[in-house]
Amino acid sequence: MSPTWGELVRWSATPFTTAEEQLTTRRRDLLDGADELRAMAGPRRWTGPAAEAAEERLRRLTDALEVLVAEVSAARRAVIDAGDAVTGVEAAVDAATEYARAHGLRISGDGTVTDETGLTACYATAHDEDVAREERRVLVQECAARVEQALRKGADVDADLVAVLTSIRDGTVADGSDLSLADAARDGDAAGALSLLPPPRGAAPSDNTGWWASLSAEEQQRVLAEHPEWVGGRDGIPMAVRDQANRALLGAAGTDLTDRRDELRSALEAMGPSIGDPASLRLLDELSTVEEQLRAVDALRRILDDPDRHLLVFELPVGRRPEAVVSVGDVDTADHVGVFTPGLTSTVEGMGGYVNDMNDLRDAALDELARDGDLGATVATVVWLDYQAPQWGSTFSADSVALSGAAQDGGATLAEFYRGLNSSRDVDPDLTALGHSYGSTTTGYGLQHEGTGVDRAVFFGSPGIGTSDVGDLRVPSGSAYYAEATWDPVGDLGRFGRDPSALDELGHLETGDATVDGRHYEGVSGHSSYLADRSTSQYNMAAVVAGHPEDAVTGNDTGITDDPRAWEWWPSWLGG
Repeated sequence: MSPTWGELVRWSATPFTTAEEQLTTRRRDLLDGADELRAMAGPRRWTGPAAEAAEERLRRLTDALEVLVAEVSAARRAVIDAGDAVTGVEAAVDAATEYARAHGLRISGDGTVTDETGLTACYATAHDEDVAREERRVLVQECAARVEQALRKGADVDADLVAVLTSIRDGTVADGSDLSLADAARDGDAAGALSLLPPPRGAAPSDNTGWWASLSAEEQQRVLAEHPEWVGGRDGIPMAVRDQANRALLGAAGTDLTDRRDELRSALEAMGPSIGDPASLRLLDELSTVEEQLRAVDALRRILDDPDRHLLVFELPVGRRPEAVVSVGDVDTADHVGVFTPGLTSTVEGMGGYVNDMNDLRDAALDELARDGDLGATVATVVWLDYQAPQWGSTFSADSVALSGAAQDGGATLAEFYRGLNSSRDVDPDLTALGHSYGSTTTGYGLQHEGTGVDRAVFFGSPGIGTSDVGDLRVPSGSAYYAEATWDPVGDLGRFGRDPSALDELGHLETGDATVDGRHYEGVSGHSSYLADRSTSQYNMAAVVAGHPEDAVTGNDTGITDDPRAWEWWPSWLGG
């Protein structure tokens, strides 16, 4: 029977330490007694029926001793592993209890989590009240997930330990035949080892956070060493852990891909000229994919040469382009975090430029914080490319730039990343979503999911944010902004919802020349210069990321192809 929450909160690893000490002493005594047993073998040249009887008796005693050594070793290993696992359970219980206390929640004896506080403020709009209620529901779900994973770990430890003790009771650990005492001790250790609890399947970020918290420090290191794929792309796991796992996966992928590339080249060379041959075409197609993946791996290696950059996602989906997420700065501890989603033609191979842009944006945000007197505040920025951004030539494919499918799928994944970023931390960061071009559409769809924890959003050069109603975005009122440069035709398409230039509920940011407190910023034009260093648009995004949107320069730069409703001179009597 699985333990209840009321039982789990009383668990302690201390008895396991005592049992380990006793079993270690017992095993040592048994091994020492083996020398005395060997001395009982009798005189070296003793022969006859008595000698044979003594030898048979000695063999039976030795076999029994080997079985006993194996069983004591199994019990000792099980107690050691269980004690370590219970340490993880204790930590998970403490973390869930503290989380509940910090957020005004209550965990009952059966593990049920309730909101003891509820909303404590009045809100200007029904939308803001709804968003606040969502946040309270997310807090309850987060705490419940932590409780659930602590219980799951407790049940796993309990079941594993019972299984080992049952095998000892039933005498199935070892039969004593053809074993040395050293072999018996080794086999007993193996039989007593408890399993390593895998992450829950189909888990939400909060479940992953709870699972990771339920592992002891030793178990966490085992996961990183033995199963980095368990955590590398799992939202809700601390970003430093994901970085370590993904670097290991990146290195292994580089080796495997290089070997496969060489095999394919050799196979093609052995086939000789074979234009149009189906087998050759298949190999050439695979070689092209492998070389693309290798270029992505090499690009990430160059990006990660900077120790301030971290690999938060690395995936090589079968039959699709590589995907990755890279941060600049420590996402686990930063006060302010900006997550940027790029759009059309974005690839991991070409990701380095975006990472440099986010490096510059981070510096600009830190400058803004310093000017506002927040000298100790920290910032991290993220390039999020964990989706299949459309490419030229994909007009009729599922991830076409003309269709919303890739943005909707990517938005759902992006929403999980936002949630995981908050879930993996004890204190939520001040979180800003940034989206450019088709990436702004992806961001818009992501922000229509509940409970992302995003505080503000900036869309720029957008063909539409996935809705014509800003109220569909689950962020506080007045916290979503739009920037459009002159001569940016993409910003005028209105393909995925109304042209953002015409959405008055969005705060409109200046993209032309501007001067702020005596500092001059250059204007930008076209579709691809919004992140240019020391530009007005970069300054405005930095102010928003830094949590000071009031310092941003407002404006409404629109081009001649904009929706007429966005033109300042459009007569109201014409409607629209």
